[in-house]
Amino acid sequence: MVNESGRKKSPTVPACHNSTEIKLGGKKITYSLRESSRAKRVNLKVSTEKGLEVVVPANYPHSRIEPLLKNNENWIIQKLDSLTKVSKRRKNRFGQDGQILPFLGRNYRLVTVYQQGPPLVELVGDKVVLMLPQKESGKKTEILEAWLRYQAKEIIANRVAEFKNKLGVNINQIFIKDQKTRWGSCSSQGNLNFNFRIIMAPLPVLDYLVVHELAHLIEMNHSKKFWSLVESLCPEYKRHRQWLKEHGQELMIRE
Repeated sequence: MVNESGRKKSPTVPACHNSTEIKLGGKKITYSLRESSRAKRVNLKVSTEKGLEVVVPANYPHSRIEPLLKNNENWIIQKLDSLTKVSKRRKNRFGQDGQILPFLGRNYRLVTVYQQGPPLVELVGDKVVLMLPQKESGKKTEILEAWLRYQAKEIIANRVAEFKNKLGVNINQIFIKDQKTRWGSCSSQGNLNFNFRIIMAPLPVLDYLVVHELAHLIEMNHSKKFWSLVESLCPEYKRHRQWLKEHGQELMIRE
């Protein structure tokens, strides 16, 4: 995400969405403009759903949009190219043999071995080996996801236990979910929710997410005090948060 402070001058960008084209990196890029009364800065967002979206504060000068995009040309092209790669990966069924499956920041190649007995998943060298009967070949996606969820719950529970003692907080329950837009959340009842796909990220990034949610049990906001709490246990939290922004989409592989 790229930010730039806005000034309240005319001309302004209409409050509705407008699709506009600009030439970046030798390509014609379509982007949408959206005015937001809540925005304090210009936000450049790139997503599979909306492509490139420019969110501007109220009365932001239209004339400053194109220079801003030109200044951030490399970032925009890189993000769009990354989404293109993700889209191609999503066309492949999750659980297809030969597919790369990230786990704790390391890439493993999926290999299926058909054998009798209950389904098993093991890490062997640089491979994720899925063992199951031939008759259950249609359940590979379900089995792999169950394995990832189990690993996520075990590892996250251990990390929560370690960091909650350091922060001096109590928790109620940990829930592992498949959220489309969130990596984690917490409730005032002390319940913690985590997206199981965070198990694909490097452990320091997972730790940052755990600390982030635990800190919310003390500060239910994103104030300076909150970020100080996060930094006290995760000094490099800014780097890990940036990793999620840059690579999070790559972990959201779905059928």
